[in-house]
Amino acid sequence: MKIAKGSTKIVTIISSIMFVCTIASILICILLPTPIFWHFGILGVVLFCGFFTFWTFRDPLRDVIINPKGIIAPADGSLMNVKKMKEGFSCQILMSPFNVHMNRSPIDGVVKSITFQKGSHWPVYFPNYAKRNQRNIIVIENNELGITAEFTQVSGIYGRRTVAYPKEGDEVKQSELIGIIRFGSIINLKMTGLNNFKLIDPVPKHTRAGLTVLATFDEESD
Repeated sequence: MKIAKGSTKIVTIISSIMFVCTIASILICILLPTPIFWHFGILGVVLFCGFFTFWTFRDPLRDVIINPKGIIAPADGSLMNVKKMKEGFSCQILMSPFNVHMNRSPIDGVVKSITFQKGSHWPVYFPNYAKRNQRNIIVIENNELGITAEFTQVSGIYGRRTVAYPKEGDEVKQSELIGIIRFGSIINLKMTGLNNFKLIDPVPKHTRAGLTVLATFDEESD
């Protein structure tokens, strides 16, 4: 299974810790007269942590959608708080620990800015506290369509790092990988300049990055 870009080091560290814990459990079982079920329990926890780590940092192959007349979901998760604005919309995508944690660009464009904000790591289920959490704010502009995507990676109680892959001035393609939130959290997406776009109806309850269309070009409004 392919590991997410920039995550090899942390996966190696966690794998090394797991290996040490496994050897220690075996040695204790041999040297000390402790109940064997203790060691099976420890081994089970170690194996579960290992599986969970690889599952969290996985980067599966995905045949993404390229739709120049659409806005594509930037993350896997539960779609919430979809709000229409005068010239666009905003929404949130709540990522569980079991979702793919890779983030993708909702549009073609140029990365105008990436702003990292230090913060705490409150559970995102408590919105008032989560406003203080660490985050990356990525702004992508598409001058041809006159639209802007403000894409915010918000860390959570488990998501200890927000990682952006591109740099300011880089061109990104729709559905291209642009970052990861380690151990998951929440994505805030704000689209502006959408005078001739409309939201998908009905609005999906769940999204998949690079696959779920959130809004489309409304040709009748030209």
